[in-house]
Amino acid sequence: MRRTSTLTVPVGHGWHDHACWFHSGNQHWREVLVPYLGEGVARDERLLYLSDKSEDELAEDLALLPGRDELVRSGRLTLLPMAPVRGVVGGSAVATQLARVRQAAEDAVSAGYRCLRLAADSAHPVQGRDDAIRFVHSELLIDELVSRAPVLLLCGYDGRFVDRRAAAALAFVHPIRQRAAFGIESGLYADMEDPHCWRLQGELDLASREVFEIALDAVPIHGDLHLKLGDLTFIDVGGVHALASLAERIAPRRLILDDPPTTLSRIVELSRADFPAMRRVPAVC
Repeated sequence: MRRTSTLTVPVGHGWHDHACWFHSGNQHWREVLVPYLGEGVARDERLLYLSDKSEDELAEDLALLPGRDELVRSGRLTLLPMAPVRGVVGGSAVATQLARVRQAAEDAVSAGYRCLRLAADSAHPVQGRDDAIRFVHSELLIDELVSRAPVLLLCGYDGRFVDRRAAAALAFVHPIRQRAAFGIESGLYADMEDPHCWRLQGELDLASREVFEIALDAVPIHGDLHLKLGDLTFIDVGGVHALASLAERIAPRRLILDDPPTTLSRIVELSRADFPAMRRVPAVC
């Protein structure tokens, strides 16, 4: 099972960790980025830093990383300027970036490194529900890769350009997030073992309703959608109706719920007569 936690410092990461960090500009981001990549140096990991900045700007972000220039010369650290793709839905941009990261991870292991330690930063505005859905969709695609490849990833977002609702939704789909982030006890993450399968955990109630609905609207659909609910401790009526709306939207593909809590099954049973969409939600799995 993947590790989920909150953190106050950007170190202590391991394989398959996917963390988000909301910062307040370049200086704050550098204070997070340098220790994160420095830990990778100490752990014999290959490093990749990508952002929609120039190579000189990427290097400047790492000015305080000990041995930066030698790390770059040796190929252990790669600075990769790339056009922003988080928030892009469809097309080849996200697929191309994911393929590059996957190949970089394979190359790192082939070269004898433990894994690939990746950092990505974005100062793109994320305002409103539509933006949140696009960016969460990108993060879930990335999370599928991180959950199954020898990769760990720190996602930086300039919080000055991200509204509270979007920040909460982005935190919801990162297994590792800042302690100050909204909804630290709940989330939606890719399963490590089963492709196109997701784990839903924590409590889903009125406080997390909108964030949960954004995540469901953003989840990648590759076929039947499997949700593992063994770590879901509570879900209210609104959350179950959100699942019903998802099931209706993806039909004829199926929503398959693994180990649903008794509360969920009971709500489905009582609601089917009055809400047709609920009939697409399996009461028992």
